[in-house]
Amino acid sequence: MESRGYEDILSTGDIYRKILRLDLARDRCEVLKTDPESWRPEEELLSVQLERFAMSGAVHEEDTERFVAFTRLEQLRSCVQAGEEGANLLYRRQMGDDYRWNLIEVIPGQAGGEQFAILCVKDVHDAMRESLEGEGEGSGRRELIRSLEDRAYIINSLSRLFFSTYYLDLEQDTFRAVTELRRVGDVLGNEVNCSAALQVYANHFIHPEDREEYLNTMNVQNLRQKLRWWQPCVAVEYRRLTDEPGSGQGAWSWVRATAVLARTAGDEAPKTAVYVAQDISSGTRRPGQINREETHG
Repeated sequence: MESRGYEDILSTGDIYRKILRLDLARDRCEVLKTDPESWRPEEELLSVQLERFAMSGAVHEEDTERFVAFTRLEQLRSCVQAGEEGANLLYRRQMGDDYRWNLIEVIPGQAGGEQFAILCVKDVHDAMRESLEGEGEGSGRRELIRSLEDRAYIINSLSRLFFSTYYLDLEQDTFRAVTELRRVGDVLGNEVNCSAALQVYANHFIHPEDREEYLNTMNVQNLRQKLRWWQPCVAVEYRRLTDEPGSGQGAWSWVRATAVLARTAGDEAPKTAVYVAQDISSGTRRPGQINREETHG
C-alpha cells in the first residue's frame, strides 16, 4: 500500500492540529505540523513519551489506559501491517483548566519498502458539544459516530490484551465468541442467547459477592439503555474463579469487563457492542471502584 503523500495530508489545512510521521523501526517521529503551544515530541522513544504524556494528567484519567494501549509501538505496527486506514481513538485532552475532546487517527504508509505511520490529531470538542445540544446534525455528528463504530476493529486488534472477546447483538440478544477461555466455552456450550450466557457465566465463574453487580451492569437491557455514542463504554470489575497453575484451589483473580459500543441504529440506540475481559490482578484495580459506567471518548 502506498502512503498518502505529505502534501495530501497537510493540504487538509487546519483540520489537524498535530501531524507526526512515526518511524516504526526506531520508535521515533518527525513533526510535520503542530500547534505552537502544543506538546512537542523530543529525541527519545515516542511510545515512551506518549505514555508519560498521558500519565501526566494531560489525558483524562478515564481515557488514559486506552490512550496508552492505542499508542503503544506494537499496536501502531499492527495497524500499519494490517493496512488499517482510519484506525482512531477519541479521548479527552487537558486544555487549561478543562478537557476537550480530541481524535487521534493512524494513517498507514509505505515507501521504498519502509513501513511508517502518520499520526493525526484534531480537536472535535465543538462538534461533540453541538451534537449533545442537538445542533450538529451534519458532518460533525456523522464523523464522530463513524469513529465510535470503528472501535470494534481497534479492540479486535488489541485482542491479545483480553482473555475473552465477544461480539454482542443487542437487538437480537445474541452473541458470538471471538476469543474465549476453553473452560468458559465448555460451560457455555452451544448457547447463543446473550442474557442466558451472562447468567451462566456469572453462576459458574464470578465470586458470589460480585455476581449481582456484574449482572446489573452486564445485562442486555442495561447496555441498551446506557450505551450511546457519547457514552460508548460500560465497565465492571469483579473477582473470577481461576485455575491458573500454582494459584491454589478456590483462588480468585480480579477481572475488568467492558462493553464497548460498536454500531448504532438510526435512533442512536446501540445495535451491537464488543465485550472484552482483561485480568487486572497485577494492581490496576482501585479499591472501591468496582463498577463504572465510562464516558470514554
